[in-house]
Formats: sequence, C-alpha cells, structure tokens
Amino acid sequence: MHIAEGVITGWPVLAYTLAGIGLMAIGTQGIKKFHREFAERRPLIGMGAAIIFFISLIPIPAFTGTTSHPCGTPLVAILLGPRVTFALTGISLLLQAAFFAHGGFGTWGVNLVALGLAGGTVGWSAFWVARRMGLPILFAGCAGGLLGDIATYAFSGVALATALATAPHPQYDFASYLTVIYAAYAPTQIPIAIGEMLITGLALRHALRQRPEVLEDLNVWRSYAAA
Repeated sequence: MHIAEGVITGWPVLAYTLAGIGLMAIGTQGIKKFHREFAERRPLIGMGAAIIFFISLIPIPAFTGTTSHPCGTPLVAILLGPRVTFALTGISLLLQAAFFAHGGFGTWGVNLVALGLAGGTVGWSAFWVARRMGLPILFAGCAGGLLGDIATYAFSGVALATALATAPHPQYDFASYLTVIYAAYAPTQIPIAIGEMLITGLALRHALRQRPEVLEDLNVWRSYAAA
C-alpha cells in the first residue's frame, strides 16, 4: 500500500521528505559500515535491494481499485541491519516512482518511513527479541516478517488518516478515518502479512541450513541462542 502521489499535500510532504533524507543519510553510513565489516559479503547489498524492489512491487488488488503488497524490508533488515535497509528502501521507492508510478515523489518520504523505518526496524526488533527468548530461527523469522509487515501498514494507515482528517472540510475525525482504513485493507493485508511471515521464517531457516557461514558472518545466528 504505497501512498500515491497527491494524497499527502502541504507541509507534511516537506516533513516526511526531510525525514526520508535523514533516513537515507543514516542508511548510507550503514552501508559504508557494512562494507568495512563484511567486505566479502558486499554482493548481499545488491541482493537486499532486489528483494525490497521486487517484493514491494508485487500488486495485490485491495480496496476500491487500490493495491497492497508484501514488504521485503523485515527480511532484509534481519540479514543486513535496519540502517542498510533504510537506504535500500529509499532507492527502491525512487525507482518504483520513476518507472512504475508506484507511490510518488511527493510521498517518497512517508513511504520510506512506513516501509523502511517502521517495517524494517520492527521486523528486526521482533526477530532479535524472539532469538533472545531462545526461539528457533524459523519462528523468530516468522515473528519478524509478520510484525514488520503489520507495522508498515499500521503506520501507512495512520499517515492516511491524518492526511484525510486534516484536509479542508473533513467528513470524519482521525479515529473514524483510521477505523475505516484498517477495516477496508484488513481482508487483503492480513493474508499478505501471514504470507510474509512464512516466507521470512522459511527463508532464514533455509539460509541457516544451506549457508550457515553467511548468517554467522553477519551475526544473524551466532549472536543468539542455538537455532
């Protein structure tokens, strides 16, 4: 559910854009740090960018002609870290807006906050907490994928409700708009979140079985309890 061009206007566009630029700056530093610490794993940066770009580009029909989509950012944040995910998400959103009219340049900042900051950080945090609790990597990955996906759409709903409630002559208040938005997208987004939950968990378990040295090098596995 990229927020389309023109939905958010006025000063919030500037505020979200500045927030997005700040996240890109943080993400750029994260990529530089990744290159220094994991020089042999640099190709994973390109892999992470491709995951976010293509997964978040998958259109799934939703409410009144709009579309929803999975995120990809929870998985990338777990593997490469939230800061790297900020930058890769920002680049992906710019390319999607430029070549696929997916999202928009005016809503680039808010989409980056939703997909990169909310989705990536919450997904990474959920995985980290689950692993600290001693859960297997499959269940920890499922927790990260599920909660990261939900966080993305929860924030997008708040941003949309805020824009509608603060527009000239709004029909409803913020709470009413938020309730309607969540109710409208829940039938589509809940199955998507479950799908992302399973894909994230299974992908991490497969990586651990097939290439455990990669997860060890990235401190995804070695830093936590036994898988």
